Amino acid sequence: MKQKMKKPKIAILDADIIAYKAACWVDIEGVDDLEARLRDDVRNWTPSGITDIVVAFSCPRKKNFRRDSWPSYKAKRDSQDSPEHLHICREYMMDYWDSITEPRLEADDILGIRASSGDMIAVTIDKDLKSVPGYHWNPDKDKDVRYITQEEADRFFITQWMMGDSTDGIPGLWRIGPKKAEKLMNEWEQDEWVENIIDMYEDPKYTPEASFIPYQIALAMARCVRILRDGEYDFLTKEITLWDPKVGANNEKELIE
Repeated sequence: MKQKMKKPKIAILDADIIAYKAACWVDIEGVDDLEARLRDDVRNWTPSGITDIVVAFSCPRKKNFRRDSWPSYKAKRDSQDSPEHLHICREYMMDYWDSITEPRLEADDILGIRASSGDMIAVTIDKDLKSVPGYHWNPDKDKDVRYITQEEADRFFITQWMMGDSTDGIPGLWRIGPKKAEKLMNEWEQDEWVENIIDMYEDPKYTPEASFIPYQIALAMARCVRILRDGEYDFLTKEITLWDPKVGANNEKELIE
């Protein structure tokens, strides 16, 4: 069933990126102008016509729910030092603006849930949010707020499921890059997407980790690349509903303007 919605008046910002960039700047320039810098950054990340903003932060990396499915998820970053003043930037943003942090979620997930529910516009420069239906704004690329349909979001998710993400420690399928993934997506019907990807993970020439059962690999890769959507997290109980290939990516309502 399709449900019409108006463009939200609230924007939710990926505060991880804003705080990190500001902290790198502060480490060089000093803290004197930090508050002005953060206010300017948030202002520049706020789409026109917005009445309220919320800033979203990630949980500690080692507590991310994706580690349960794939322990190597973003593990390379564990040994990397954060900017010295990152905690100051985070604390200021949390004090100055309404903020959200959830125990096992990344900021991406919080943005994804709110955007797909129709409550808020997701604001980030992270391309991974293309896997979430709803209203989005990339302050580095978009002139206006744009709408991503469920089909567009599902297609991006399935493509990421094939390719994985080497920077995040998600191997995906061997020998599948953007061109190959796009070619396959153009050849398949939408109702074949999930089944075809699982078949590829069960094919030894595409399987990244021989010590794992192929279906377990397929499930882990999907749950690592998939950003949570509306209905997949309970803010009261903190329970996560993990994506299930047996249900597929097409069981959600479509939100259209």
